[in-house]
This record gives sequence, structure tokens and C-alpha cells, in this order.
Amino acid sequence: MTNVKDIAITTDSTCDLPQRFIDENDITVVPLTVLLGDTVYRDGVDIKPDDVYSFVEKTGKLPKTSAVTPAEYFEVFKQLTDEGKKVVHIGFSSGLSSSFQNACVAASEFDNVFCVDSKTLCTAQGLLVLKACDYRAKGMDAKKIADRVTKLVPKVSATFVLDGLEYLHKGGRCSSVARFGANVLGIKPSIAVDNQTGKLEVSKKYRGKTEIVYKQYIADRMNEIKRIQPDRVVIAESGGVSSQIIAFAKGVIEGKDKFNQVIVADAGCTISSHCGPKTFAIFYIKK
Repeated sequence: MTNVKDIAITTDSTCDLPQRFIDENDITVVPLTVLLGDTVYRDGVDIKPDDVYSFVEKTGKLPKTSAVTPAEYFEVFKQLTDEGKKVVHIGFSSGLSSSFQNACVAASEFDNVFCVDSKTLCTAQGLLVLKACDYRAKGMDAKKIADRVTKLVPKVSATFVLDGLEYLHKGGRCSSVARFGANVLGIKPSIAVDNQTGKLEVSKKYRGKTEIVYKQYIADRMNEIKRIQPDRVVIAESGGVSSQIIAFAKGVIEGKDKFNQVIVADAGCTISSHCGPKTFAIFYIKK
């Protein structure tokens, strides 16, 4: 069995795991960059989603996000390998960012760094990170952990409901036609991450008041309950979702008495920059 301390688990700030999970599992988080005008910030370090929304409100412009560079990954991997550790890196979807490709470039300089393309985002990526930590705790070596997590990638179910398409549209991640339809018809789209390509697609269109749509979405997600792995389910939101809705979702999920842990997480600045406020998500891994 491999000693837990001999393996480092690294990931990007897009994993959006609550800090206590990062601390408890000794996860190394590499921040993406968020640009508000000419000012550079590190996602999850010196900027919050509220800062992003204030900037958009004042300027009418969306922030820009940029990938972690190969040099930045190299520094992280070098520090960990110099400590005698093997590294398993769970990266942000290659379909949404060049970060994963950059991580692979950096990893190619080492014999003991293994990269996994999560092909997903936010705390759905975080679920894979926690799985890697589970496998490490069982004494698996780094390559086996990476192989196991890779096999889970197609089983990750990541969908979320948007309050509007403005942010996705301005960020170039949604067609103008879809935005026009949503604005005119009062549609609240549910976006899914295609876990073959790692790209975003409209999976369902809800109509009605936001709170009602959230409840419909929660019910739809729990319709899959027999197909969900029992260890963890995540509720995530990007700010602006009422505490009542969060409590309602948690109550519904915990009321099923099927899951070991229900995690409530806040979406970080990278995700919030592309999705906007009042984005609501339930993430899980299927059996």
C-alpha cells in the first residue's frame, strides 16, 4: 500500500470545493486568473463573485478569465515532486479552458505527475477530486488513482439552471438564438456539461418564476435517484439563490435517506463569470 503522504492531489480553483474539504484532504488548488478591466485577480484567492457582479453592473462588461499557464503548473508540480511526492492532477474541462492542456505540458517534464481531464466544472469537478482523495486513503498508487478517476468521468452528471443567458452569451458560450428565445419567452435554461466533449449544451428549458423553476429542477434531478452513487451529492449556487431554496433542496435530498453526504458549495469567480448570479446546480456521480 502506498503511504497517503506520498501522493499529492492537485486541482484548479474551478473545483469550487468548500475550504474545509480542501484542508481536510490536503488538496493543492491552482488558481485561474480573473481580469476585471486591467486588474488581475486570482480566482478564490483575492476576488469573490460579488466583485465580479459589481464590475458587470458598473461597466456593462463581463470579466475575462484566463487559464493557468504551463509555467505556473510546472512550479506547483516541481515543488511537490521535490518533496518526494507523486502527483494526481484533476483538471478543469478541456472543452472549456486550455488549463488542462497546459497542465499536461507541464506534467510531461516529470515521470510522476498524472493528469485527469475532468471534462466538467465547478463542484462536479470537485466530486472527482474527492474521489481521488478516497482512493488515496485506500492506499492506491498515483497511476491507479488517475486511472480510476478517469473511468468515473463519463459518469459525472453536471447540470445547472441559469437565471438568464446574458453571461454565457457575452462569454461566447451560448448561441444568440438560444439567448433570444430565452429572453423573449421567459425561459430558464438548464445547461448540461457533455462529459464526452466537456462542452456546454442546453439540456432542458423551464418556464415560470425562478423559485418554481428551481423546485422543478430539484425534482427532475432526484428522479434519477436510483442511478446516483450514494456517497456524495453537491448543491451549488453562484450567489443570489435564496437560503430557503438551498434549505429546500437539502431537505429533499436528505429526505431520500440515500446519500452519505450532501455538500453545499458556492461557485467561485471563474464559474460565476461565465454563468452569472442565481445559477443553481445539483451535481452527482452516477453508478
